[in-house]
Amino acid sequence: MMTASSHRLTLKKRLGRILFGGLLLLAFFSKSFITFGYAQNHDPALTIIDLDSRNFPLIEVNLKSQNLSSPLRAQPSSFSVIEDGEKITPNDVEELYNGIHFSLVINPEYSLTLRAENGQQYYSQMIEAVQSIGPDPDHPDLNRYSLHINPDFSSVELPNYDAWVDAIDAYQENMRKVSSSLESLELAISALEQSESTLDTVLLYITPYLHPTLLPDFFALVERAAAIGVPVHTWIVMDIRMLGSAYETNLQDALAATGGSLSSFTGSQEVPDPKQYLVGKGSSYHLSYQSQIRKSGSFDLAVEANLSDGTKIRSTAEKLELQVEPARLSFVNLPEQLELIKDEQGNVTPALLPVEVLIEFPDGNPRGIISATLFVNGTRVQTKQEAPYGSFEIDLNRELDFSQETPPEKIALEVRLEDALGLQGKTSPKSVALNVFEPQNPFFDEWYASPWLWLGLLAMAAIVSLLIFRKPGVKGTSRTPQNEEPNEKPAEKTDQALASPTYVTLKSFGSLMKLDADQTPSAEKPYLLEKEITLIGKDASQANLVLEDPSLEPLHAEIHFFPDGRIRITDFNSTAGTYVNFKPVTTHGTNLQHADLIHFGRLLFRFNSSTRTQSAGASASPDKKPLEEIK
Repeated sequence: MMTASSHRLTLKKRLGRILFGGLLLLAFFSKSFITFGYAQNHDPALTIIDLDSRNFPLIEVNLKSQNLSSPLRAQPSSFSVIEDGEKITPNDVEELYNGIHFSLVINPEYSLTLRAENGQQYYSQMIEAVQSIGPDPDHPDLNRYSLHINPDFSSVELPNYDAWVDAIDAYQENMRKVSSSLESLELAISALEQSESTLDTVLLYITPYLHPTLLPDFFALVERAAAIGVPVHTWIVMDIRMLGSAYETNLQDALAATGGSLSSFTGSQEVPDPKQYLVGKGSSYHLSYQSQIRKSGSFDLAVEANLSDGTKIRSTAEKLELQVEPARLSFVNLPEQLELIKDEQGNVTPALLPVEVLIEFPDGNPRGIISATLFVNGTRVQTKQEAPYGSFEIDLNRELDFSQETPPEKIALEVRLEDALGLQGKTSPKSVALNVFEPQNPFFDEWYASPWLWLGLLAMAAIVSLLIFRKPGVKGTSRTPQNEEPNEKPAEKTDQALASPTYVTLKSFGSLMKLDADQTPSAEKPYLLEKEITLIGKDASQANLVLEDPSLEPLHAEIHFFPDGRIRITDFNSTAGTYVNFKPVTTHGTNLQHADLIHFGRLLFRFNSSTRTQSAGASASPDKKPLEEIK
């Protein structure tokens, strides 16, 4: 039979249970209210930090992983790039470790000192598990550690693991004299909100049973941590009767919704390994791949990764802006016209036309070149598949027919280039006018222009003069009277007649006198210019005036004597250059005058015209010496 006292006790128990249930409902609805609108997605994810297309077609991508459920191997087979809808395997993947910030937060209270079934204190087991994280031997200076303990102990971002462990071991307060509160958690989250660190942070909260009246504030702090990307992992010591209750379920849901977790200890549970909280933290990934885009525009780019447990994660698409254009080609120093001399065999000199092309990439993405091809009059004549791609040499006699009565008046040139992307670039068509001269001297073309004929006539004239003007002597008598000096004048006349020219020297248009550095004549004999066109260079197979100097080109320049008296020098686009009176000569050429100074590279000469006169267009300088003195 129930007594009044026992009835009152039973009533108190019922009221207590009702009150406790009401508090749990309050905590539940408070938690639901607080998390509404703040809950975030904490599934595994990849984020593209930036894209670098400066070395196009090689594209570089920097990624950051978040909330990974298992490790992500840094190898090309674990990643795929989705470029404009096409899946591409990267060339290379590199994992970059940036460091981790591990924040340990402790809410001390006497229940943490209770012993589990194995005889160890809960607190000792938890601290031993935390310290098993150990120092990182590969990155000792990258990780940071914090420690916050009620009521006001706070060490923020200690520089290394050892200092952190020392701070934990130094805490020797009597937990039986400390009341449970959320002060240490408030200190930790406030410090993280004010920190300028960009490291991935993991927060571990060790706490005894939290009274339901503290849950609304606890949930609010968890949401503040989630807002700055910090998950809260909670180790809580509580009565076994709380397992599976709405209290525990609400805690689990609130923490999981923000990327954290709940581990409850009632005496038989093992302390989890905190290293699992570090999976997918502290690392970023750098990958590179060969883009398949071949046009300018804006394209979608995403990255997909396969975690080691088979989970696939994919980043949101980012915009890849590209400017892709073919190479731009242009001729360099190509003459507007070319003056050629045709010989009796139908060949012209100069026979070689050097062609230089400037290659540019207007999109700012220099890349490899597959080939460059030269077209002459629409016909492919030469293809280069190795550097220098922009240098060609045309054999005019081989590519053009000068044997016909009417020689070609121009040559049309074009160069086309294919780059490593398969894009085609080309020059604008360019024509070079051809002035073909067939020098004919009517005098020397006649039969009486033969030098042998005139040599013979002069020899006959000399013999006739000798016979006519010779005085016959008296037979048996002396030609010279006694005591009279012999008259040698007739002999002198005879000698003069015999010494008179009996042949014609080979025609010379001028000469080049080698000068030393001080512009004084050297000991070398002058080089005679015996042809209307003299080709100058260091290659005897191409030049008819060979100069020995390594700075010269095989075919360096030419000197052209025109029938109208003009003398013109032209450079063949040489590296060392040609200079007249210290002024550079281009492929268009410049006029020469008697006594001009000419540099072929490092070699210096003075030009002497056979007429010893300047061209009609030259104006005399009042301070210039007479030409007769310049020798």
